[in-house]
Amino acid sequence: MIRRMSGQLFFLIGAIFMIVMSLKYFFASDIGILKNKEIASSGIYIFILRVHITGGLLAIFIGALQMIDGIRKVSISFHKGLGKIYVFTVFVSSISGLIIAQYAMGGIITEIGFSVLATVWFVCTYNGYKSIRNGLVIKHKQWMYRSYALTFAAITQRTLLLVPLLTNIDFFLIYKISAWFPWIFNLLVAEYIVRKNGRTINKEA
Repeated sequence: MIRRMSGQLFFLIGAIFMIVMSLKYFFASDIGILKNKEIASSGIYIFILRVHITGGLLAIFIGALQMIDGIRKVSISFHKGLGKIYVFTVFVSSISGLIIAQYAMGGIITEIGFSVLATVWFVCTYNGYKSIRNGLVIKHKQWMYRSYALTFAAITQRTLLLVPLLTNIDFFLIYKISAWFPWIFNLLVAEYIVRKNGRTINKEA
């Protein structure tokens, strides 16, 4: 019980941290990773970027709330309503993320990494939505674990990007790694949880 509550608190704190860290991109277009980007002068690019960030932030926060057992137990309709918003925000953020991934710093390595992330994120979320529509509750939970793991990859990535700030390691090297490692690592953790829960369900059955 304590471990579960600690995990839920971790996700909520991570969501709040991400919101605070991302607010700067709504007030300027020449800060952070946008400083050295020529495409940052494009109003369309900035609009799509902000759509991506907004959708991602909402997905991170709503997904964290969905992890709280009390919400599901107290009001299943509220849980369903939040779930629909979560799915919509992921779809919006993943599609816009796929677009801006084509302009990622670091060249083809990061472009492909972020493109694959956006695609897998969309697919996992869609599978979770489709599963619950078909009444497959366990499958729904499993796919949503994977979906939120990919949603939370934004926070894992920001954490990884602290490395060049605290060391002499080249920023672009870490940035290229961050296009792949965070979401693959998170997805592996989610897969471990899914398989562990699956074994528990089989034992109880």
